[in-house]
Amino acid sequence: MNPEDLDTLAEYSTPVLRGDEAVITIRRPDLESNTYLSQLFALTENGSRRLTHAWNDSAPQVGRNWSGYLGAEKKAPAQLFAGPTLESAHQITDNHLGVSEFALDDAGGRALYTARVAEPGRYGSDDDIPAAEEAPRRISSSTYLANGLGYTTDRPSRAFLVDLAEPGLGKAGLRGAGEVPLSTLLRTPESDVHDPQFSPGGHWASVISAVEPDRGQPDLRSTVWLLGREESRPLDLPSMDVSLHVWIDEDTVLLLGNTLDRDELDFVGQMPGLFVHDLHTGSTRRLTDPETVALAPIRPQISGGEAIAVVDADGASRLVRIDLGAEGLGLDELTFLSDDTTVVTGFDVAGFETAADDGAGTDAGTLVFTGSTPESPAVFGRVDLGATSAAGVPVIDLQHPAPANSVLPEVLRVPGEGGTITGWLAKPEGEGPFPVILNIHGGPFAQYAHSWFDETQVLTSAGYAVVYSNPRGSGGRTRSWGTAVQGDMAAPAMADVLAVLDHALETNPDLDADRLGIQGGSYGGYLTAMTIAADHRFRAAIVERGYLDPVSFVGTSDIGRFFTEEYTSRSQAAIERQSPLAHADQVGTPTLVMHSELDLRCPFEQAQQYYAALQRAGVETEMLVFPGENHELSRSGQPRHRRQRFEAILDWWDRHLSGAETDPDDTAAGEGAAGEGAAPGTAGSAPTD
Repeated sequence: MNPEDLDTLAEYSTPVLRGDEAVITIRRPDLESNTYLSQLFALTENGSRRLTHAWNDSAPQVGRNWSGYLGAEKKAPAQLFAGPTLESAHQITDNHLGVSEFALDDAGGRALYTARVAEPGRYGSDDDIPAAEEAPRRISSSTYLANGLGYTTDRPSRAFLVDLAEPGLGKAGLRGAGEVPLSTLLRTPESDVHDPQFSPGGHWASVISAVEPDRGQPDLRSTVWLLGREESRPLDLPSMDVSLHVWIDEDTVLLLGNTLDRDELDFVGQMPGLFVHDLHTGSTRRLTDPETVALAPIRPQISGGEAIAVVDADGASRLVRIDLGAEGLGLDELTFLSDDTTVVTGFDVAGFETAADDGAGTDAGTLVFTGSTPESPAVFGRVDLGATSAAGVPVIDLQHPAPANSVLPEVLRVPGEGGTITGWLAKPEGEGPFPVILNIHGGPFAQYAHSWFDETQVLTSAGYAVVYSNPRGSGGRTRSWGTAVQGDMAAPAMADVLAVLDHALETNPDLDADRLGIQGGSYGGYLTAMTIAADHRFRAAIVERGYLDPVSFVGTSDIGRFFTEEYTSRSQAAIERQSPLAHADQVGTPTLVMHSELDLRCPFEQAQQYYAALQRAGVETEMLVFPGENHELSRSGQPRHRRQRFEAILDWWDRHLSGAETDPDDTAAGEGAAGEGAAPGTAGSAPTD
């Protein structure tokens, strides 16, 4: 894959069964408009057809009586569209800042949705008050920023209820296109709300929000709130952080979330689990083992007295079925419905029978899913639940073709100090020796996956071998694996990523151990910076959107009030020992510092301080700053910036890994030993596409 191939990629998501067809969202970057094009498609055995025609349509929901989705024109906020079918749906909201999420009460003909509500005079709500002339913000909470959004306390997320048809008229009384009905603002807690849901019979409308309002001290506890027009009340849950909820019946709710064992900030390495809460007894039971099972942030579904969910497991995200009567199921006790390399991103189980004239209905044993595999960036598949009893064998019905020059990485299992480390080696086509890039993921409690990865493919297409792994601190393993870096954020993970690199070099003679680079983003940027301060074998490094000064991070990041102190401790000596900024004078490796100007997760000042410290230390360094971007640049930034990011990465490696050692002045000017633009693996030859 070359950088200009970015708009040939696609993502499949949000599959929904509808009779004998499935509806999915297909999203792709569009370099010409510098935006993302997203639309709904119906898939059948005979092919596909496009259902919606706006620029940005997503999140379909389908019921017997009502269907809906979020839709928007180019660069406009999303609004809710609803109707008897997706094809007949029309706009029913006109919120100034757009709709975030929604749920349909199919029998009741209602929609519950969440949207941010701007204070008067802010965010364009008054045409006479531009952003620079808004009133000052009075802040008293500990959390008031969100990456990708900005300030939050002056545009809280609230819940609204809207009728889909005129009262008493049913579906026949559907309002005409262009008429936006009046929504009712529900009484909600003071904190932001998300994940709107209805109970099966429509008795309860609910959202998730903080247990207590933010009064100046961070608190990660959240719960399900039952909403009404006049008041709302929280469920009395154990100390936990709830991310998603699904009603099993009018008295029981399934929860996906983390327990907060020690106190309200005990989030490090917590394994998201499934819980069942009984409203009558107030009891909450955990279905999954807190040490070995980590649920992915994908909504579970109920099917035949079981929960269908997705777990993150050693480089994959796997479909599983879980008995609702279980308690503390370990990973080896789960029934898997998909294989150990597919990364599932969404799924749907037939939840109702269609009212077809011939009496035939949807097969209740059908499950469809979207995801990615080692061979494809986007796939759509299905699982026959009736035929699957153990390890799943999903059928892939549709897959998006990978760009030319894509390679299949080799899985590595490498002995390490804390146990076997899972890693990968991706090599270019042809003969070596190839220069090698060690790539490190963010998090730290996240994981690289077996799935097709654009960054790996861009590097291998340019002639670089790529080594990457899931060291201690990563997700997808056990809780003890995830907490191994708490209080020592660098040393355990550094030992693991270097062990995988050394293993790859020792077992692959076509890798050039004299031409090594290292790069990483977010926590990966942190570990890259700490590694080049301790290990000087690398010719160059890229530190991207890094966590680089734990001290200033506390007061500037949107997660700063709890992340630094939970991961590095409150000891100033311990923080300095784990701080890349404090070790910058030990770096001798040429380093490109890449950052986004609007990053609120790892704020821009982190890069500025580290860049200045490298300059003071006499290190060859450059800083590349992306305007208008936040922490998600590499995943969902403007398509042109994503392409330019790839081009900048390749340029840096071409300048520093192109052949024999180069003079620093020549390298800074962009001229490697083999000449400007020479292919890294073939010094002196023509560039490799």
